[in-house]
Amino acid sequence: MRFCYVLILISLFLSCKTQREARQKTTFKENFSNGYHEHWQAENHTFDNNLAHFSENNVSVQDKQIVLKLENKKHREKNYSAAELRTKKMFLYGRFEAELKASDALGCITAFFLYRPNAAHNTEIDFEISGKYPKVITTNHWVDRRSHDKETPLDFDSTKDFHTYVIHWQPNSIVWEIDGKVIHSTTTAVPDKPMQVVFNLWATKSESWAGSIKHAKLPTFAYVNSFKYTPYKK
Repeated sequence: MRFCYVLILISLFLSCKTQREARQKTTFKENFSNGYHEHWQAENHTFDNNLAHFSENNVSVQDKQIVLKLENKKHREKNYSAAELRTKKMFLYGRFEAELKASDALGCITAFFLYRPNAAHNTEIDFEISGKYPKVITTNHWVDRRSHDKETPLDFDSTKDFHTYVIHWQPNSIVWEIDGKVIHSTTTAVPDKPMQVVFNLWATKSESWAGSIKHAKLPTFAYVNSFKYTPYKK
């Protein structure tokens, strides 16, 4: 009986691991016309530098667009509630394209990035937009504890309209592109494990990066119009 119980536990563990590592291997397009629940999940967590706690109640779909909300509302241990949306499947290499419009609120960060959950070290590839500097984009990538952030000036205000942000992730390189223009590339510290696609809106403790959050500006919103993944081909 005990042996059978152990086998059941092992089976459940392997099943959960397989589900967690479920990988997208074909082209995937999402315009959110049918909502997001089939392929995405709204998160409920936080992290040290975040003044807010993510809540599934702050993710919605309006006019076929994802709406991410950050509001002056205490949630769990934080004074603000924010929004994060992740894919249920993992992705390994390819072209990741999103149309989004960032929040213009001070203290807030709008992000589109790839992230590996439960990794021993940070594993991600980022686009991040600060409400204080909407004409600057921060790109970053991690495979360990070292950040590789870079700030690039933009010729537009990212909070005024939708723009197309693309991450080209290949085995030996990463290229960041906005509206068809390459803004940064690297061949160092390239992640090599499957990752989720993440959109979020959160409040940073770093006033030098995003400014001091102003309650009069809240609630604030970021919008995702569409997403497309095209697998990498050798």
